[in-house]
Amino acid sequence: MQKPKLLCILHLSPPSHGAAKVGDFIFESEALKENFECRFIPIRSSESIGDIGKINPKKFWLVAVLFFRIFWALIVFRPEKIYFTASIRSVAFYRDLIISLLWKMYRLFRRCEVYYHYHTKGIDTFVSVSPRNLQLTRFFLKGVNLILLSPLLEKDVRKVQTYQSVYFLPNGIEDPLGNEDFSVYISEKYAQVEPMEVLYLAHMMKDKGYDEVLELARQTKGENIHYHFAGSWRSSDDEVDFEAFVHEHGLEESVTYHGFVSGGQKAALFKKAHLLVYPSKNDAFPLTLLEALAYGVPVIATPEGSIPYILDEKCGILLQESTELYKTLQLAKTKLMNEESARYCRKRFEDQFTLKQFESNLVQILKKEENA
Repeated sequence: MQKPKLLCILHLSPPSHGAAKVGDFIFESEALKENFECRFIPIRSSESIGDIGKINPKKFWLVAVLFFRIFWALIVFRPEKIYFTASIRSVAFYRDLIISLLWKMYRLFRRCEVYYHYHTKGIDTFVSVSPRNLQLTRFFLKGVNLILLSPLLEKDVRKVQTYQSVYFLPNGIEDPLGNEDFSVYISEKYAQVEPMEVLYLAHMMKDKGYDEVLELARQTKGENIHYHFAGSWRSSDDEVDFEAFVHEHGLEESVTYHGFVSGGQKAALFKKAHLLVYPSKNDAFPLTLLEALAYGVPVIATPEGSIPYILDEKCGILLQESTELYKTLQLAKTKLMNEESARYCRKRFEDQFTLKQFESNLVQILKKEENA
């Protein structure tokens, strides 16, 4: 039996951000290729995290290239399904709106199911700004299937109402421990818990809360706690401010900045960490939290987006106010810094957030309309 043709238009690394990492998973997915005849078109628009959201002449050229690549694929490949990583606001939304005209025209002549996968949140905010934004978004979503990260984000699309169906697809990641014996690793880790190792791993942006973790380091100066920061800078001003704060408050002995990390360096930080602190002000479904759970690292995080879906009271603490971070850290010391919590974190990852589960769920979603 011939496989359905699936055209995937998606973000791939670089730059490395949540949507691109998931796009990389999908691009490599054997389960997807077993069930569909796949063709992939990468969305290329930014070369670095700092370049996202900015306008330059090269981006117009990349949009034109993307437009004609999709146009050619529709003519030659003739997909029966289209998977598209959609953007919510700013210039990227208008780029997507223009591109969507291609498959809107294509569907006038050929049956084709379209799926928009949202890796972020903010549709409700965007459509609430003006009637124009609402009408354009309703046009953009008309007749398509939406893939959201969790049921907690369904309220984000309530004002639109022109889409066909909504599916929920929690992110998953490849097990970073591979064949390593978790029991041996975690027993050795908790044989010695001093100093307490606190990790912040995200882009070094104030929206992600690195400044609040740095302030926490100031408040706990003199305690036996070491703070590790890892991630790329969004702006040089933030980098200067970070270094000045560390120097001004004499935190050189208790704060280490590792830069952007990946591979073995990232693994080493997670293996050392007793706690991940993630006070983000804008997130939908951060993969960093899944990595932490996989390594058995409990989390302090804000209840942004789908974070309350990822964490429960046995593997994390939800931070209601940034001013409560010091008190929450003290609570985490007694509640979460133990081998039992670490094992529960690992089990939660294995039960809900593996890459295999993500692949299986994605295939099921893409086949539902086919079997309906």
